[in-house]
Amino acid sequence: MKKLITLFFVSCLFYTGINAQTVIARWNFNAIAFANSPGTTFTLSTGDVIADSGALVTGSEFSALHASSTSAWTTPAGNGSSKSASGNGWAAGDYWQFKVSTTGYSSIGLAWDQMGSNTGPKSFILQYSIDGTSFTDVPSSGYDIANDQWSAGTYKPISTRTADLSSITALNNQPFIYIRFTVAAGSTAINGSSQIAVAGTSRIDNVYIGGIATAPLTLTSFNASVINNKAQLRWTTTDEVNVSGFEIEKSSNGTEFSKVGFVNANNNKENSYSFSNEITGITYYRLKMIDKDGSFKYSKTISLNGKQVVKLEIYPNPVRNTATLSHEKVTDKAVLRITTLDGRTVLTSYVQAGATQTTVDVSKLLSGNYIAVFENNGIRSSVQFIKQ
Repeated sequence: MKKLITLFFVSCLFYTGINAQTVIARWNFNAIAFANSPGTTFTLSTGDVIADSGALVTGSEFSALHASSTSAWTTPAGNGSSKSASGNGWAAGDYWQFKVSTTGYSSIGLAWDQMGSNTGPKSFILQYSIDGTSFTDVPSSGYDIANDQWSAGTYKPISTRTADLSSITALNNQPFIYIRFTVAAGSTAINGSSQIAVAGTSRIDNVYIGGIATAPLTLTSFNASVINNKAQLRWTTTDEVNVSGFEIEKSSNGTEFSKVGFVNANNNKENSYSFSNEITGITYYRLKMIDKDGSFKYSKTISLNGKQVVKLEIYPNPVRNTATLSHEKVTDKAVLRITTLDGRTVLTSYVQAGATQTTVDVSKLLSGNYIAVFENNGIRSSVQFIKQ
């Protein structure tokens, strides 16, 4: 088994170029036994259809379906393992199927062992679905199997196959996907006979479905300003996956926080958010970023001073070319910054000591909403304006 696991990860690394490949679900069939009863599908007398191991075992399932109600199902020796899944009575369209969640994963890949008896079906195709009803052929996925004569004590690398599904983005981050190994139309028997024999078997073992774990989100910015005696929080994220939302927490001492609001997540590639809150005195804010599974992480903590807000006025507003800001007398070197609503600085001007007004040229800015941020003697205030 160690050889197979190594081979799987080597193949996954080959097609992704990333060394973060994770086994999402794995079936080795060692703990199952099929009941000795024919049918279009199997029933178990021992074990379970869920994956034996992997990152997302819950809800996983393997199954099979044949047109023939006389198909027999057995668990003979696998490829270097004690058991595999096997059946006879195969015809075109019959399949093995594996269901698994890919929530939080992308760049999906497969590895599996497959062989058959000389009179069993030779040609298979891979198919996939995200609803379990409508299936699509994986492009160029047709393959032939051979009679490799498996044994429990000897692993045969020639029986191991891999498939790179990373280009099929529909499989990424899904509640469940379905993978089928389906007998191709027109399949002959492995021995070359034009007819698949009723007793001809096909056997599958060591099925692995893997992927690259995706981060639930990246917080790219988080900042705040005091505007009209209110805290204006703004933050941006990228690559959100299954994020529930953002709980805004507030504190007067930087230690004990309480919830003051919640903003639902957009779960887009790039996202911008804002939140307004009444502020008095020195106040601390942080974001509790919550995933849909209930897990969460915190942003950095930022602070604002709601008492010592410098009176700041801008005119004209809206402005076309030049804006004048009235502010308190500068006691030392002060800084005036023009930022976008998401906190990106687009213009910086240093203000001389003693000044009570500052003129700034905004003619080169694109039309839209901006914030003028004035910092003097460690105290910051802001005013929003419109550039026409």
